[in-house]
Amino acid sequence: MAGFTASWVHGNAVVQELTQIEDGAVLSFVHYGWGTQIRMRPGFSRWFHIPLPTPVMLDGYRMKLIRAFIHIRHIGAVQFEIRDVHLYDGPHRVAAQSAGDFTAPPSVSIPDCQVYELFEPRVCAFGAGLSFNLAGIVSFDGLVVDERSNPWIVVSSAGADFQIA
Repeated sequence: MAGFTASWVHGNAVVQELTQIEDGAVLSFVHYGWGTQIRMRPGFSRWFHIPLPTPVMLDGYRMKLIRAFIHIRHIGAVQFEIRDVHLYDGPHRVAAQSAGDFTAPPSVSIPDCQVYELFEPRVCAFGAGLSFNLAGIVSFDGLVVDERSNPWIVVSSAGADFQIA
């Protein structure tokens, strides 16, 4: 397809919002060579942000953001939940999962990736960013999770697909 490109960033570019809050939601947040490893307390959530390399122009034409990806998985039996996803173009929020801006199901899939495909691609003027609200799940098979079994969540990359506007 002419005028199409994909751009990805490594998972160790993830940052957490409100790092100064000591509510115990994030028990560990560490960057490694394989990505960012997050340990969440079940029942709590936190916003995380990751920049998406954005080719705003290609051959003199503006680019449209088609879809975004998060390569995310958990280690151990306890899982996580992504409660909301927002896409930004610079300071402007252009899409939100909670606002119903993404298709279901998306037209593409990649193993271990959450895919957020826009109903309507958005023209990019600045740099794109992906924000996601991540939560540890409170129970597993009806049992309350104790602190010894808090999930390790690994974000190893994030990316986006763009096409000529």
